[in-house]
Amino acid sequence: MSVQLVTDSNTMIPPPLAQRLGLTVVPLRATIGGDEVVEDETLDLVDAYRRLRAGEPATTSAPSPGEFAAVYARLAGDPIVSIHIGAGYSGTFNAARLGAESAGVEVRLVDTANASFLAGMCVLDAADVAAAGGDVDAVVDRAQRTAGEVASVFTVAELDRAAAGGRLGMDPADGGDGTPVLLMRGAEISTIAIVQTADVAADAMFEQVAAIEGALRLGVGDADAGPVVDELVERLRAARPRDELIRYSVGPTVAAHAGMGTFGIVFAPR
Repeated sequence: MSVQLVTDSNTMIPPPLAQRLGLTVVPLRATIGGDEVVEDETLDLVDAYRRLRAGEPATTSAPSPGEFAAVYARLAGDPIVSIHIGAGYSGTFNAARLGAESAGVEVRLVDTANASFLAGMCVLDAADVAAAGGDVDAVVDRAQRTAGEVASVFTVAELDRAAAGGRLGMDPADGGDGTPVLLMRGAEISTIAIVQTADVAADAMFEQVAAIEGALRLGVGDADAGPVVDELVERLRAARPRDELIRYSVGPTVAAHAGMGTFGIVFAPR
């Protein structure tokens, strides 16, 4: 029997890719200006971005255990591996655990200890193993191994949002007179540059990734950051033509904390 993979929308895996890989994605929610938006195929991302850019307050919430229970019950009969944003960032993992218990279905749960597309990389690597016929233990092992290897360089475009959300341990003073470019590995975050423009931020990210030896899987994502991201993608493709590169949009459950204009590169060894 093939392994069924479940994840959550905070992993930012593009819906067409998730569908092609046969992933079941349970959506998180954001409340923007008092209105709830669901991070699924019904999401009007353009409108969400517009409202966030206008400064409307935003919060995020995990799926309910009942949503997970319904998914697990539907998939029962095949082995299930459920891979999620880290419990330190969201209540999603705990909701998945409670959902599995209430559904009475055996589920192997993986806390990636990562967020956004870093957790998504764990899912994608696990999907590779599942597609190759790997069993549950092999799929879980791959997800856990990637969780310890994946990293990201990115901007935090709105430090006030990051500080208010508390997810990144940021202070509005951290950027000084500019925008910080951060390197994240697991729970460790370091500042590699303080920049004045998005172009200079992109240069810092490119230099960080272009110099890495060995094959990588790359993800480049942004929250409406503009042409600078298209240019960064082209530079990476030219410098690393053998690497797989996935372009994704930063959804509201990340943009609500990092801010509009945020962009970055996620990378993991192949």
